[in-house]
Amino acid sequence: MPAPNPGPSDAERRRAAELRQLLQRAAHAYYVLDAPVLEDSVYDRLYRELLELESRHRELISSDSPTQRVGGQPAEGFVSVEHRIGLLSLDNAFTLEELEAWYGRLLKVLDRTPAPGEPLPALPMVGELKIDGNALALSYEHGLLVRAATRGDGERGEEITANVRTIQSVPLRLQLADPPAWVEVRGEALIPDATFAAINAERMAQGEAAFANPRNACAGTLRQLDPKVVAARRLDFFAYTLHLPDDADGLRISAEGTLASVGAVTGPQQRDGHGPLGGGDAADQPPPRSQWEALRWLEAAGFRVNPNAELLGDLAAVEAFCARWQEARRALPYATDGVVLKLNDLRLQDAAGFTQKAPRWAIALKYAAEEAPSRLLRLSCQVGRTGVVTPVAEFEPVPLAGSTVARATLHNADRLAELDLHAGDTIVVRKAGEIIPEVVRVLPELRPAGAVRLALPHTCPECGSELVREEGEAATRCVNSSCPAILRGSLRHWVSKGALDVDGLGSKLVEQLVDRGLVGSIADLYRLDGALLASLERMGEKSASNLVAALAASQRQPWHRQLFGFGIHHVGEVSAKALAKAFPSALALATAAAETPEQITAVFGIGTEIAQSLQQWFSTAANQALVAELESLGFCFAAEPAEQAGGEAGAGPLLGQSFVLTGSLPNLSRSQAQALIEAAGGKVSGSVSRKTSYVVAGEEAGSKLAKAEALGVAVLDEAALLELLPPAPSQAS
Repeated sequence: MPAPNPGPSDAERRRAAELRQLLQRAAHAYYVLDAPVLEDSVYDRLYRELLELESRHRELISSDSPTQRVGGQPAEGFVSVEHRIGLLSLDNAFTLEELEAWYGRLLKVLDRTPAPGEPLPALPMVGELKIDGNALALSYEHGLLVRAATRGDGERGEEITANVRTIQSVPLRLQLADPPAWVEVRGEALIPDATFAAINAERMAQGEAAFANPRNACAGTLRQLDPKVVAARRLDFFAYTLHLPDDADGLRISAEGTLASVGAVTGPQQRDGHGPLGGGDAADQPPPRSQWEALRWLEAAGFRVNPNAELLGDLAAVEAFCARWQEARRALPYATDGVVLKLNDLRLQDAAGFTQKAPRWAIALKYAAEEAPSRLLRLSCQVGRTGVVTPVAEFEPVPLAGSTVARATLHNADRLAELDLHAGDTIVVRKAGEIIPEVVRVLPELRPAGAVRLALPHTCPECGSELVREEGEAATRCVNSSCPAILRGSLRHWVSKGALDVDGLGSKLVEQLVDRGLVGSIADLYRLDGALLASLERMGEKSASNLVAALAASQRQPWHRQLFGFGIHHVGEVSAKALAKAFPSALALATAAAETPEQITAVFGIGTEIAQSLQQWFSTAANQALVAELESLGFCFAAEPAEQAGGEAGAGPLLGQSFVLTGSLPNLSRSQAQALIEAAGGKVSGSVSRKTSYVVAGEEAGSKLAKAEALGVAVLDEAALLELLPPAPSQAS
C-alpha cells in the first residue's frame, strides 16, 4: 500500500498563502484595473505551483483560492449584469508534450484509452486561432441585439450595449426568417493592426499618448462612456460560440439541468477542412451536431467568423496545425497569441464535461513571447505620484507582437543592477504576455568599448531633490511633496475613475494646470472657474462649464472613493472600502491611526503596513492642511447612512426607488450618476421593467428609453435627476 500523505509542512502552508495573495492581486490588476502587473508566463507558473500544492494536500484548498474560481471581479464604472450562461476560461498548454498529456486525459475521461501497444484513437478536433482581443457576450431576443456585456468574472460583466452597437461586424438584427426566442453569441472584439497604427498616428498628431498595443486599446475603447469614440476606432468582432434555448435545435441540457453550449468554432465552416461553407438561412441548416456545423449557423445569422479554423482528424493533424500557425500568425492583420483546440462532436463534449473552471474538451496552446534585439539609446526616469522613481530604457524601435515598441520599464535600481546595463548596450526585448515591453537580458559581447555602467541618479529628475531609498524597500523615492511630478500624479489619481471620477480632466490638462502654476494642490482644483479654464489650450466655454460641473459633482462621491483618492501608500480600492466601512469618517480613521492602530489592523485584510501608512499620512502637517482646506470648500469626509450600513440603501430622498441609466449625460459619467443615486438611497438597475421608478436618459439613448416609453416609466434628463438629489456642496469661486 502507498504511504499515507503526511500533510503539508509549515513552509508549504506559508507558500500556498503567499501564492493565493500574489495571484489574487494579479487578477485584480488585470481584470478590474486593466493594468497587468504580471506577465502571463509568470502568472501561469505561479498558478501551476499553487495547483500542484493543492493537488498534493487538499487541505490547502480554500474557497478564496484562484484555483476555485473562474476569474476576477468585474470592473467598476458600468452597470454590472449577470450572464445568462457563465463564461468559462480555458486550460492552457505551453508545449506539445503538455498538449499530448491533455489528449491522453481526454481519452481517459471518454473511456477510450488504448491498450498497451495500440495506436491512439482519433478524436476529430476543431483548431482555431486564439485572437488577442476582448471577450464579449451578445444577447439577442427574437432576432434583435438587446444586450452586450464584457466577460468580467465569468458570472457578471459590464453592460456595454451602446458601444458594441457601433461595431459594424456585429449584426443588430439576425439574418434569420424565424429567429429563436433568444440566442447568446460569444466572440472576441479586436482592433486590427492597421487600424491600431492609424489610431496611434492620429493620437500622436494631437499630442496624446499612444496606446501600448491593440488589446489594451480595444479594452479601453469598449469602456468608453461615449459611443462616438468607440465608433471612431473601428473595432472588429469574430463570433466563435453559440448558446440557444432548450427548444432550439442543437442545444443539449446537461445531467445537472444547466445549459450547454452549441459551441461554434472560430473560423469558417469547411466541407473538407480547408474551405468555407456556403451561407444560407440558419433556419435552413440542419441542427448543429458539432462545433464545425454550429459555425455554419452563425455565418448564416450574419456574424463574421475567423477564416483560419480547420477540422483536424487526429492528434498528428492537431500538432501540425499548432506548428504551422506559430510562424504563419505573424502575417495576419491582427494579434494572436496561440491556438485553441476543441472536440468537434458535441455529444463527446457533453460526455467529457467540465472541471470547476474550464471545459475538459478544449484547451489553449499558447506560444512563447516574441523577442527582438535592439540598441539602448538612453536611460530616462519617471517620477510617480508617490515619488517612486522608475528607470525606463529607451531603445531603437523594434516590431514586437503586432506593434512597434521603443521604451520598457526597468522597475527599480535592483533590476537595473541585475541587468548590468551600460550605455549603448545591445539588449533583448520582449512583450510580457505580448502586452508589456520588458528588457529580458543584455548582450555584453556586443558592448561598446569603454561603455559606462548606468544607474539611477542621486537627485530627482523633476525637482532636483535628493532621492531616498529606505531600508528593506526596492523603490527609490523623491520625498519632496512640492515636486511637480508628484503633484501631477496626485491630481491624476484624485480625478481617476476609481477615486473622484472627474470626467474631462485628463493628463494633458493636468499638466497645463501644474505647469502654468494654476494648481498647486488638490484643493486648488475646486477654486477653478469656467472663464479661467476656457482660456486654456484645447478648452472652450462648453468644455470648461462641463468640467466645473463635474468637479462640483465629484464632491458627492462616497467616503471610500475620497479615501482612495488621497493616494495613501498601500491603500488601494479594496482596502479603502474596508476602512471606510469600519471608520465612517476621516476624523475617526485619523484618530484610530494615531491612538489605536490595533483597531485598524483588526479590519479584515488590513495589515500593519497599511496602519503605519495611515499613521504617517494623517500625522503629516501638509496632509492635515489639505483635509481642512477641502472641508472648507464643501467636502464632508464621512460616510452617508447607506455606506455606514455596509452598502445597503439607507435613508435618503430616493429610498425605495429604482433607476436605469441610458445614453451619455452632458456632465455626469454613468458611474458618477450611479454613485449619486445610491448615496441618496436609490438603486440602479441594468434593465427596465414595470417596477422601474425612473429612466435617466442622455444623448443616443437606446432600447432602454424605448422600453421605458412603452411601459409608461417616467423619463428624466440630467437636470431633472439632480433636482431629485440633495443639494451638492457649493463650488468655491
